[in-house]
Amino acid sequence: MKQTALYTAAVIFVLVSLAHWLRFFLGAEIIIGGTAISQGLSVVAGLVSAALAVWMVMAARKP
Repeated sequence: MKQTALYTAAVIFVLVSLAHWLRFFLGAEIIIGGTAISQGLSVVAGLVSAALAVWMVMAARKP
């Protein structure tokens, strides 16, 4: 059961990471409350969510 939850979390983090990288490479602009969100933030968020996905998979593979 623990492995299923970790793999599910990893898939969600991968999807979030892909969304951030797509935003960065496509140059999509996001404005929240009249403030433009930097694309550099998507790079950081993409790296962090990818790292979390790897961490979840590594945790799921431990005995």
